[in-house]
Amino acid sequence: MKNRLFIFGMTLLLVMAGCKEITLLHPFGDDDGVAPGPVSNVKVRNFSGGATLSYTLPQDEDLSYVLATFTGTNGEARQAKASGYSDSLVLEGFGDTKAYEVELRAYDKFENASEPVKVKINPLTPPIQKVFESLKYTIDFGGFVVTFDNPDKADIGIYITRRDPNTKEMEFYDVYFTEQSSGKYSVRGLPDEENDFGIYVQDYWNNTSKTLTFTDTPWREDELDNTKYVTVDPSGIIGDLQAKDIHHPWSNIYDGVIDCWNYGHTKWPVAFPHRFTIDLGVIVKLSRMKEWQRNCDDTRWQHGGWRIFNVYGCTEILPYSEQSASDPLKGWTLIGAFESIKPSGLPIGSVSDEDMQLLIDGEEFSFDRDAPAVRYIRFEVLKVHSESLFSCLSEIKLWGQIENDDPDGPNESNVNDKKD
Repeated sequence: MKNRLFIFGMTLLLVMAGCKEITLLHPFGDDDGVAPGPVSNVKVRNFSGGATLSYTLPQDEDLSYVLATFTGTNGEARQAKASGYSDSLVLEGFGDTKAYEVELRAYDKFENASEPVKVKINPLTPPIQKVFESLKYTIDFGGFVVTFDNPDKADIGIYITRRDPNTKEMEFYDVYFTEQSSGKYSVRGLPDEENDFGIYVQDYWNNTSKTLTFTDTPWREDELDNTKYVTVDPSGIIGDLQAKDIHHPWSNIYDGVIDCWNYGHTKWPVAFPHRFTIDLGVIVKLSRMKEWQRNCDDTRWQHGGWRIFNVYGCTEILPYSEQSASDPLKGWTLIGAFESIKPSGLPIGSVSDEDMQLLIDGEEFSFDRDAPAVRYIRFEVLKVHSESLFSCLSEIKLWGQIENDDPDGPNESNVNDKKD
């Protein structure tokens, strides 16, 4: 037994002595010191803000990757890499249409580099310039609305600056990030005072457009006090959902709590439309509203979240005896017809980062600028983000110009002729 152990030990020592040191961080095999051949037959396809380079790969067995080195628009050294299994390489992030020289080198797995192949690219009009040229603004309540086109669906930011009243310098105020092909961005929270403003576009690589500057005065906007709101007794309004149709009360959508488990919710199944009415406690020309869907794992952009809905308004609700079952909207003025749009357009159950951010920020809707002032608003939900026969919402917030903050005493309904 001792002889066997001795022989095994000596054999193990001999094997270990004959082995080279192996490191897993180093490529397998021997470095022959020979660089691969260069790429050949390089072709350039320029596109908006960049170019695609296609080429023929060298026939070296140990080819690892192809590296492009170049100087970016802002003067910084940049690189782009493609696998040795790919015969093309994409260069992005150029902020102008100037000519750029690019060096291509092939590398083997031991980082031996080929001789460089130099090519020139001429990127087409960059996305930031296209977006900038499309920018338009209109003055609005509490700020202004910016519209834009982004045909390349580039990842861009629309930046807002304003002149600071203390420093007198143009300073950053807000930013809106998007990849949408077109859209509008509402700048809010500004006082109704004349000021200087600026709008510019910036991309992921910090390329920046020119600045659109203007001087104007936003319209006054008041945030409504949701503690004055009261859900009007549905028994006095023909066409509103009755108590038997409600699972969680509508008062939950104006209690100031934005939460997965705090919401207004109908029962199921309840055929559309779903109508209910709120007394705002003031007479106001409404400017906009925000709504927050339930933001739970299984409710995002589905599960009864409002998709298509109308908002009606009036200063006095008709007595029950003057209402009509054949025309349940008699006496009401349509002040907004809205559709909740999922930014990504992805199917139910899938969400993008932009979808998630909108759930957090709240989705904004602007009321008809020609609509009259109202005291009562009536929601009419026509369709939700799923095929379910129920609707739910976490929270709403309203803004506008208040004309009378005590019309006949807070939280008193004008519905005096209710059905017995």
